Amino acid sequence: MLSHSPIQSAADWLGFVNEPQTAELAALRRSVNRGCPFGADEWTGEVVGPLSLESTMRPRGRPGKVVTSAKVVL
Repeated sequence: MLSHSPIQSAADWLGFVNEPQTAELAALRRSVNRGCPFGADEWTGEVVGPLSLESTMRPRGRPGKVVTSAKVVL
């Protein structure tokens, strides 16, 4: 640093800065990339309908195949 900070840093500032990224960050990235609302599940559920954002909440791509049990022929 070229000079001292005008405010006192937190005691564990370096540990706080170096913490791994959380699930909240992943949710925020999904929100930005998909255009879906970011917030609590309750609020998101209320906002999606009136703003016609249902498609942003569904997973991308086609649904996976449904695997049925194999028939055994003797």
